[in-house]
Amino acid sequence: MRIYARQEYLTPGAARTVGIITERVRPDEGTWLLEMASGKGEAAAHLAGEFACRVLAVEPFDPFVHIAAAKFWHFNLRDLVTLVRANGRQLPVRDESMDAAFCIGAPSIVGLEPALRELSRVTKPGGWVIVSDIVWRTKPEKPLGPEWGSLAKATPTTASEYGAAIEASGLAVEEVVTHPREDWEDYWRPMLEVAEEAKTASSTGGADIFFADEVESDVEIERRGVQEYLDYVTFVARK
Repeated sequence: MRIYARQEYLTPGAARTVGIITERVRPDEGTWLLEMASGKGEAAAHLAGEFACRVLAVEPFDPFVHIAAAKFWHFNLRDLVTLVRANGRQLPVRDESMDAAFCIGAPSIVGLEPALRELSRVTKPGGWVIVSDIVWRTKPEKPLGPEWGSLAKATPTTASEYGAAIEASGLAVEEVVTHPREDWEDYWRPMLEVAEEAKTASSTGGADIFFADEVESDVEIERRGVQEYLDYVTFVARK
């Protein structure tokens, strides 16, 4: 929670992905959208607020559920956005009931294949499924060492492998958008601001400094990962 204190979108290029959703789906008052792993509810709030479409926002993490609920109440969106605490592996939604479904940055966290199956299942024939995620531009020639942090434990998935998984779920990939480096920088900037605040606001020099160092280290590892291996990609698919 603390690392995301200064940002509403929790993944690189989320605002750009929402723009892609808008362009492809063209939502209006009669449109039903589903968002899997909706986080703080920023995408759902933006789409419902701008287009008066209906959004079913599904999020399993309780603190984010509370933040999103407060946001929907504050912006008077409770009649347009339905917020459900549930896991993306088993969406509480009927088959083929949504005009479009999307997941920004989380299919691989939910579990790639089950997440894609569920997104496909709930979407009407002809509807859109749009997902974004980290992919590996280049796979390392040998296993990464501990200096790579969580990246050393990740299973490298290329954009083509990711696209194949989307196709296997019964969807046809129509567009693949690789995000520019600036989307990563915009994502990291508020995290580094939080880390800097933790350093300067600490009165004890203990836990806050440790937290700041951890954040900066994680960002630096991810930055090196982007330089060497990683891309952030949005996939646009149709059922």
